[in-house]
Order: sequence, then structure tokens, then C-alpha cells
Amino acid sequence: MRRFLDALYLGSGYLAALFLLAIAVLVTAQIVGRLVNVLVPSADDFARLSLAASSFLALAFTLRRGGHIRVSLLLEHLPKTGRRVAEIVCLTMATTISGFFAVYAVDMVHDGIVFPDYTIGLISIPKWIPQIGMAIGIILMFIAFLDDLIAVLHGQPSSYDRAAALAGEQGDRHAAHE
Repeated sequence: MRRFLDALYLGSGYLAALFLLAIAVLVTAQIVGRLVNVLVPSADDFARLSLAASSFLALAFTLRRGGHIRVSLLLEHLPKTGRRVAEIVCLTMATTISGFFAVYAVDMVHDGIVFPDYTIGLISIPKWIPQIGMAIGIILMFIAFLDDLIAVLHGQPSSYDRAAALAGEQGDRHAAHE
């Protein structure tokens, strides 16, 4: 199961990167198109939709790599037991909130399929298509929070704590080589 989840998080990171690449290609095509007087239809719209998909798909991957900003000033001053309790409370809240968000995102995609609405632009596409990226991304974020909550409840460090410890070790090794 661990390998599957890690592959899922990594895959969402790669997918987010693919959407970032799509933005770069679209912007470049638009710039080149303007230079040669060729219109690239709905390039702005597709770049905007790619940005949203990339942002949401990267959430779980970024959490697992310790890339989200955490304000741990209060946690650092708590005793070990208090720190663990606070971590469990925070992870429970994050899991619950992301779970609600995931339910509503899936509901929004479902409503978009049942009651079709289209984007405005030269190329009109059903809105549920770009909303899928958001729904998948937030579902993966929910799974990542739940994964960390279960780990912390079992006395293991969270993924972001492991990532921070690994980054500290790498920084120590880098400083030793200089």
C-alpha cells in the first residue's frame, strides 16, 4: 500500500509538472503567434485552466515532500506529548476540511456533467473537464492528510517531518563538504 500511495503522490506531481509545461508551450505559442500575426485560439483560457489543474494536482505531492509552509513556532515550545496531540488535532482538522472540499469538488464535476455549462472563449469546452483536475487534486490531498494522520496516530513521524529531517541531513552533509 505504501508503494502505491507514494506512486500516486509522485504521479500527481508529474501530472502537475505536465500542466506547467502546457502553460509554457501555450504562452510561447501565443508569443510566436503574435510575432507572425497568427492567432492561437483560447491560449489564455487553456493556460488558465492548466494553472488551476497544476496547482491542485501538486498539493498532495508538495505536502508529502514538506513543501507547504508550516508555522511550527507554537509546536516547538510544547512538550513532546503536547506536540503530538496538537499535530493529531491539526491533521484531523486538515483531513476533515479537505474531505469536505473533495466531496463538494466531485459534486461540482457531477453537476457540470448533468447540467452542462461551457467556458467562454473561441474554443468552448464543458466546464467539468477542467474541474476534474481540481477534484482529483483535492481528493489526493485528502488521502495525503489521512495518510499522515494514520502515521502520526501509530507513533510514526509525518511525511513532512521526515522530509524536513532529510533536508536537514542533506544540508549537514553539504556543509561538511565545503
